[in-house]
Amino acid sequence: MRLLAFSDVHHNLMAVRKLRAQEENSFDAIVVAGDIGSNSAPDFFKILSTFKCPILYVYGNWDHELTYKSSFGRNCHLIHSNMVQIGKLSFTGFSGCPTNWGMNPIYGKLHRQIEADNADVIAALKNDIPSISKTRRTKAYQKYIAQRQLAKSEALRLNRQGVSNAMREAGTDPQKCIIITHERLSRLSQELPGTLLHIFGHIHKYSDHTFKGTRYIDVAALDRPRPDVGNYATIEIDSRLEVEAKCIPLAQ
Repeated sequence: MRLLAFSDVHHNLMAVRKLRAQEENSFDAIVVAGDIGSNSAPDFFKILSTFKCPILYVYGNWDHELTYKSSFGRNCHLIHSNMVQIGKLSFTGFSGCPTNWGMNPIYGKLHRQIEADNADVIAALKNDIPSISKTRRTKAYQKYIAQRQLAKSEALRLNRQGVSNAMREAGTDPQKCIIITHERLSRLSQELPGTLLHIFGHIHKYSDHTFKGTRYIDVAALDRPRPDVGNYATIEIDSRLEVEAKCIPLAQ
């Protein structure tokens, strides 16, 4: 299997067009690890659809306005606690990250509960400036802020659990599974030991290493062409499930 993988486009459709001109239709799937850009997403997927292969993507913090029911074509598959099978390999993961969970359903449920539990504090924050200042000195306000912060990490835990549940329900062999998230997934070796490959972005710097049998590849950033660093990756997975990746610079 041959994958084209990249991340962090940040609305830069010119970079996407350069990528398309630089690569031929020689991939079994395209993997996009988030930060497409909410407003440019339709044009982004229109360009990628010319590759004539499945497009697997997750949302990042730049995609917070995109709903999880948006459809960008029959070959475009949002990865969020679901399984997509291509050949002998399975793809799963989740969308969003603690920087901005956007419309992530798990975070949305937690956020709505916090808003309901702290309705008085939220109402007070909508009053005049003196009232807001007074409210911010209360224990109730401090509790509200603490709950909001805790919800970000709790959402991460629950989304990670959702990936584990999706794999278990599908009877997926971790050694034949590729996990896609926007930010690198912590504790992967503990909860999903033996996973074949984890593809992510967010840090804007290509990296490739193996830990406890899992290959971790940060597929860098597409929006800033740098010939000395590389902007996207091509990943080959052979019949023995050996992974070979190459970081490629985008043409200037």
